[in-house]
Amino acid sequence: MASAALLVASPMPAMAEDGPVYTRVWTYPSGGSGEGGETRADLNFTSARSVTYNNWTINDICPGDSYRVIARARAQLRDGSWANGTWHEDDGTCDSDAWGPYDGKELNTSRDIMKAGLQVCVDLGPSLKCEAEYRDNGHTS
Repeated sequence: MASAALLVASPMPAMAEDGPVYTRVWTYPSGGSGEGGETRADLNFTSARSVTYNNWTINDICPGDSYRVIARARAQLRDGSWANGTWHEDDGTCDSDAWGPYDGKELNTSRDIMKAGLQVCVDLGPSLKCEAEYRDNGHTS
């Protein structure tokens, strides 16, 4: 005779999706020989309207393409709009040390953050070529 176990799920509070975010942008559509940039950070959602970035770095990737690499914190708000942090730059050549690591960089908003992450761009002069990655904010699920 088979027996069955009954599992009872109790409601659990939403948990923030803290953790690492990494994104990479290539200067050329095919990826070329590796030129571009990358950024990474550990996100800590502290509330529905605040996220802290730790171990944040921005790196210009060799071989050099003569374009600067910039990145910023970015969050999508409940109404669909975006909150953007200040642009930061790996201000040396691709052979220089990466920007960071920096801890305690905060993005605070007046509206609920649905997801937050990083946007990294190659500054091509008249335009930016960008990529972004995000994590969901469990405080606003």
